[in-house]
Amino acid sequence: MPEPHTHLLHVEMEVDGVRSPASLAMPSWTPGSYLMREFPRNVQGFQATDGAGAPLSWTKTDKNRWSVDAPADGALRVRYQVYANELTVRTSHLDATHALVNGASVFLYPEDRAGEPLSVHVDAPDGWRVTTALRPGDDGFAASGYDELVDAPMEIGIHRLLEWEVAGKTHRWALWGRGNYDEQRLVADTSRIILAEEALFGALPYPDYTFIVHLTLGGGGGLEHRDSTVLLADRWTFRGQPYERFLGLVAHEFFHLWNGKRIRPAVLGPFDYTAENYTRDLWVVEGITSYYTDLLLRRAGLITAQRYLERLAEAIARFQAIPGRAVQTLADSSWDTWIKFYRPDPNTPNSSISYYEKGALVALLLDLTIRHATGNERSLDDVMRRLWTEYGARDVGFPEGEVERIASEVAGAPLDGFFDLALRSTAELPFADTLERAGLVLRPAHEPVPFPASEASARTEVRTGLQFKPEGGRTLVSHVLADTPAYRAGVNAGDELVALDGARVAPDTLTARLAERRHGERLPLTVFRRDELLTLELEVELVPPTRLSLRPAEHPTPAQQRLLDDWLRVDVPTAPEIAIRAS
Repeated sequence: MPEPHTHLLHVEMEVDGVRSPASLAMPSWTPGSYLMREFPRNVQGFQATDGAGAPLSWTKTDKNRWSVDAPADGALRVRYQVYANELTVRTSHLDATHALVNGASVFLYPEDRAGEPLSVHVDAPDGWRVTTALRPGDDGFAASGYDELVDAPMEIGIHRLLEWEVAGKTHRWALWGRGNYDEQRLVADTSRIILAEEALFGALPYPDYTFIVHLTLGGGGGLEHRDSTVLLADRWTFRGQPYERFLGLVAHEFFHLWNGKRIRPAVLGPFDYTAENYTRDLWVVEGITSYYTDLLLRRAGLITAQRYLERLAEAIARFQAIPGRAVQTLADSSWDTWIKFYRPDPNTPNSSISYYEKGALVALLLDLTIRHATGNERSLDDVMRRLWTEYGARDVGFPEGEVERIASEVAGAPLDGFFDLALRSTAELPFADTLERAGLVLRPAHEPVPFPASEASARTEVRTGLQFKPEGGRTLVSHVLADTPAYRAGVNAGDELVALDGARVAPDTLTARLAERRHGERLPLTVFRRDELLTLELEVELVPPTRLSLRPAEHPTPAQQRLLDDWLRVDVPTAPEIAIRAS
């Protein structure tokens, strides 16, 4: 990286013992993010020589591949540059302050030798260091093959590094960017998460683990790896509920080192990096992980039982507000992730659901179903431990349908009906009945709405079906939910909100003005569509509140109370003592 400000990574690859034309490939996607990102588009300046520097003829055979003539001396040398200017957890980024190298977006591989051991040398600017899960080698870092190289991102720069020991293993935070984090608290809370997840699976299956985080203004997300993770977070996220969400992200990506990286569908490793890898079990990888995200914060003692139930009620309410739940099944959502999940459009809420969100709620129902069927003797924890023992610990993928089989064995009864409904149908999920088994009551949260309601009681709210986004000082419609007043009125995504009944409105004042009217009244709604002024007729619809509450029953049975107490238990009652090595 001789000129970091150009965002160009200079890559040299050496392959010895080449006796025939070589096919070199670059991935189109990176594991954990199921979208064809077409990484070869960032490659430039490709050159190939033999060991003495004599040029070799080459040609591109498709978007991912370069075919290079065999070198007479068997020593293939390739040079190229990669434009790295996408600061996400899935891509690579280089500027004057650091480099994030996600291997799939940077490194070519010889297709017939991708499983061979390799080494990587990083020539970084003076004063920069490399933090990665790759182990040190004779010349930089070593990997057992291309899969391991791709699975170990590198943070290169002058980032803050915190190292500490927990459960007999070294862990580290590599923090790039300024933020309002408290180092002691961050390490202590991370350690509680580590111990809670170790308690579930019984051991930590890595030699050491690295958390890489980029602190920016806005944004967020994470990508899992076997022995590390890359996170993106707002730099001021380390207080209040934003910090709670950040800890959830930590718990989520850390859980993936088991579920997703080692416990995985058979098609997700070894990978075909140049084509889609289809599975109907992404709900297992992401949905079950999302379910455990908040549950593990509870087990780590980082949120209260009440706060856990509040977040769960919010998740159920969000899901029940998505029209797409009546259109797409959970299995289909997993299968179609390559064309739908990472490519949302204005119709997405009406046509599809997230395998993260519905998958988490199905995992919740599965956990409580198993607990109820076994008198709380077994749970989803036992399913995950079985998957770990039979597949993850052996580092082999499980076949489609295997989670259903193991869950039925753990429950001691066939769960075919449960999975047919939850995975392969669009029927409503039985939240209230299943939560009642834990002595919990799910009902609408009858809270006063924050606007005047002359015709509505305080137990109603306005429904329009409109979602908005600001753009250049204008308020544009981003989505129109199906079977709502705005949908029936003919409002389109992309329309600019202007006025209601002749008076200018914004999203909040639109709701307030509608709340003052009678249910069923029709009002003129004015919008700009492609710079033409249109007036549509919007019906006032007052509905019960979409907010839900989830509270313990007043008089639970002993069985309900035992189930609830064990489900929402704390596994890490005290904070571990930690000595941090900071640099």
